[in-house]
Amino acid sequence: MAGMKKDEFELLSVEELRQKYGLTASNRPVVRLNSDRVPEALRHLIPFAEIWGIKDDITRDDMARTAPKEAIEDLKRIVERNEDLLDDWLAGPEAAGPSFSEEYLAFSAMRMAADFAGSCGLDTRRK
Repeated sequence: MAGMKKDEFELLSVEELRQKYGLTASNRPVVRLNSDRVPEALRHLIPFAEIWGIKDDITRDDMARTAPKEAIEDLKRIVERNEDLLDDWLAGPEAAGPSFSEEYLAFSAMRMAADFAGSCGLDTRRK
């Protein structure tokens, strides 16, 4: 920004960031996953991870806030039904990093979307 020193930065609200950078569900990134990099027991969840596996918190939260109630219910249900399998992978050896596959990140983001939707009661506030 004009008049700012090299080591200074502008602090914006979530809404200001959303508007400035276009971080919305309508222009979310396309996520394509390689099934070979996903544990076999979780491969049936790849379509959900490709929809909900948005790494950016602002865009992912906007997606959850604007999704139909049925989509949120489905997301929460598939994550809950596969909780142990997700734990095995996402809290397993790959969690130590230092780098993470796009698949690992997408499944982690999908889980964060389900957690966010549940903590905000998004499935209960919609018709």
